[in-house]
Amino acid sequence: MVSAVEYIDIDVEEYQRLGLTPQKPVKLLGNHRSKVLHGRFLHLTDIHPDEFYKVGANIEDNSCHRGKPGKGSAGASKYGDAMLGCDSPMILMNQTLEWVKTHLRDKIDFVVWTGDNIRHDNDRKIPRTEMEIFDMNTRVANLFHDIFHGDALDPRHYDVPVVPSLGNNDVYPHNLFAPGPTLQTRELWNIWQNFISEEQLHIFQRGSYYFTEVVPNKLAVLSINTLYLFKSNPLVDNCDNRKDPGFKLFQWLGVTLDELRERNMKVWLSGHVPPIPKNYDITCYRKFVMWLHEYRDIIVGGVYGHMNIDHFIPVDAKKAYKSYQDSLIRQGFEIDGQFAHILDEALEDDDAEFDIDLEHQYLNMGFNVSEHDLNVAIAAKDAHAMGGVPSNKEAYMDSVRETFYVDVKGLKKSGQHSDRYAITNVAASVIPTFNPGFRVWEYNITGIEESLSLKAKPWTQFFAELDAMISLDDQNDDDDYDDLEDDFVEIEKRKNKKKKDKGPDISLPKPMPEGATLGPGYTPQTFSPLRFVQYYLDLKAVNEETKPFDYEVEYTSDGHPYKLESLLVDDYVSLARKLGKPIKKPKTKSSETASNEYDSDNLDELQNKKSLDELWKTYVKHAFVSSGYHD
Repeated sequence: MVSAVEYIDIDVEEYQRLGLTPQKPVKLLGNHRSKVLHGRFLHLTDIHPDEFYKVGANIEDNSCHRGKPGKGSAGASKYGDAMLGCDSPMILMNQTLEWVKTHLRDKIDFVVWTGDNIRHDNDRKIPRTEMEIFDMNTRVANLFHDIFHGDALDPRHYDVPVVPSLGNNDVYPHNLFAPGPTLQTRELWNIWQNFISEEQLHIFQRGSYYFTEVVPNKLAVLSINTLYLFKSNPLVDNCDNRKDPGFKLFQWLGVTLDELRERNMKVWLSGHVPPIPKNYDITCYRKFVMWLHEYRDIIVGGVYGHMNIDHFIPVDAKKAYKSYQDSLIRQGFEIDGQFAHILDEALEDDDAEFDIDLEHQYLNMGFNVSEHDLNVAIAAKDAHAMGGVPSNKEAYMDSVRETFYVDVKGLKKSGQHSDRYAITNVAASVIPTFNPGFRVWEYNITGIEESLSLKAKPWTQFFAELDAMISLDDQNDDDDYDDLEDDFVEIEKRKNKKKKDKGPDISLPKPMPEGATLGPGYTPQTFSPLRFVQYYLDLKAVNEETKPFDYEVEYTSDGHPYKLESLLVDDYVSLARKLGKPIKKPKTKSSETASNEYDSDNLDELQNKKSLDELWKTYVKHAFVSSGYHD
């Protein structure tokens, strides 16, 4: 319970140098511990430290572990080299975290850390081992603990809470992660246990997902184990089968989000692999998007890593629901208008050429859309895509533009405050795939002392009930639901007559309650994201010692050329329309003639096109962290 607030003075010039809004922190004075809020958090991902990295080593084998460079070639640099394929030298990780400690620790409220804390397995002479993975993850976790914990006697009480997530390279073999309890889930708990409340032990050991109250009773961050949704995890079949780990993840997600909603709390989602068609099994992706939509009253946004490319994807709830409905119809189920709340209007836009359904989004991203079988060729290809020199990344960004940005609907069809959409934020990485980078998010803390949660059951009781419910459901998996599982998986058993749905799919969300208002991701209120500052390290200059080791402001969301007034979904959707507009063909005026979107005789229109073309070039430059990358 907050009884009063105090405002703390700051060094305005230091904040301005760092590109941060010089806002005074708020000290919340309660009945117990006081809490200082700055209205900022740090997102940092994909460090990939490599203890075998050797300065001056040959870069050609993508490992930088040994040998001498070829004639006329430079060896591996002290801090790593952008775009040349090696992992992070230990000094890059250590000095990056030291920079964060010196410049940001006392200016942020919490840290979201989304995984991959071990080198890639790209050196056959030094193959990774499970013990090495555990050891390096322990070393990195200890660094975060030392920086952000403080001097409290309680090892779980952090000055700045840290929320880690599991990366696809943090497991052995990479990508492959089984449902727990297993050796890996138990060891991961041992490594991260100070970051997670003790009451979540059993849930964590089952699935390595959990949540943290980063602002007690007000704001939580969910750490989602995205490996259970990831196409490249051989143990992920689909998210429709009750026995699959993705299904159980959604079961946990639903109960957790319901409880947070009941407590009037808001939520950030975090995880390693971003929810976009390139990454998730289609049955998992569309369900994930449904959850985002039905909890848009409490979900603020989502931050992810893995891809090393700084960009965002607007994900479309109507496409997800339409795809799921079509899947049920193909399997012979009766629908009875159960998705009318989202599919009450025609999905198609007037400009049909740029209305891309979910299945075609998968095809455009180069992936097979089989709903129940992994694409063996893709899985085999990905199994060898372990770091290395980046390639075809401009082509990927072009496909993002053509698949997502061009397809964003107009104001009428986007919904109130663009609530048809949710935003997937994909972060730049510390590993020098491009230049190292990370982001500080700023959010609204105005009225924080008034945004009180409702009285609720103790967390210990909630976790005990959740654990009992999931344990009971595990016991029932082989009994009551076998037939339902078969109905969804074995399509060849369909008959011509319609099937009656045998029960609710608990991995699907219920519609958002009537009367619920849109949350901080959609309308301005406490916890709404306001702006971000993107930092990067100019590796070439630092290695050549023409600059000191210092992260610089690469760009800000409210600066040139984006000039976003805030970071609500509507702001992102508007930016996506601008990014896609230059390649969107004009609508046909009649069957015989078509208007040119940019009239060559209209100087203003031509200047607008040039401005939008420059916007795209700058956006792609920032996507590759100002490294100068080209395919």
